[in-house]
Amino acid sequence: MKTYGFRQAARMERIKLTSVRTTWWLAIAAVVSMVASGVGVGLGYRSHTPIATTAQILNNSLGGAILAQLLLGALGVLLVTGEYGTGMIRSTFAAVPRRRVVLAAKVAVGGSAALMIGLVASFAGYLSGQLAIRGTAIPAASLSDGAVLRAVVLTGVYLGVSALLGVGIGAIVRHSGAAIGLLFGLMFVPTIVAGLFGEDGIAIGRFVPLLMLLNSIAVLTPTPGLFSGAVSVLVVGGYAAAAVVAGGLLLRLRDA
Repeated sequence: MKTYGFRQAARMERIKLTSVRTTWWLAIAAVVSMVASGVGVGLGYRSHTPIATTAQILNNSLGGAILAQLLLGALGVLLVTGEYGTGMIRSTFAAVPRRRVVLAAKVAVGGSAALMIGLVASFAGYLSGQLAIRGTAIPAASLSDGAVLRAVVLTGVYLGVSALLGVGIGAIVRHSGAAIGLLFGLMFVPTIVAGLFGEDGIAIGRFVPLLMLLNSIAVLTPTPGLFSGAVSVLVVGGYAAAAVVAGGLLLRLRDA
């Protein structure tokens, strides 16, 4: 059988990703969750007293990222575990024996697709919130403001990174249900643990993905004591890279 390199593997992964209906449903759901959050926040603040601030509208409009990160994380998981569930992974490894190349192709294709979806979802959430407050006294959040643009862009990048974390966990666990469950647990359990320490939990919270998202990334002004939005995204990217590397090592050691 003819074997393939990275370019051919990436082309195969792109075809597989776009030909599965789950991909489209998860992508649409991620965008819809952001739009729903933006619209809901905007409508809720239209009659709010006192008048909402720019930060309140922007921060809450991007709150849909809580759900969107799970949806795109699940997309990353299924990019790997879907093939194990159907047994198709054996054919993939037969065509591309170098398993690290297969994983690299999944990371490249899944990561780029998730980044694009994440950015679309983030800007959709922002625009939805701004349109919902149009005609009111609430000050608009302009993208010409560097802090506003930073929050919107970094939220989109964070969502893309969430999918890469999913790819890594999927490669480690290989079972869809267990991998998605682990992903959800890693997103929420550390947040609960950090909350148990009250104000002292800020030292832990600066390393917790969900807390970084809500207090540093998808906000106009990061909470004091936490990393900046850009650094927070890099930290989460480090988690994703570690998961992918671990998954790659296990991929070489275990049978398909």
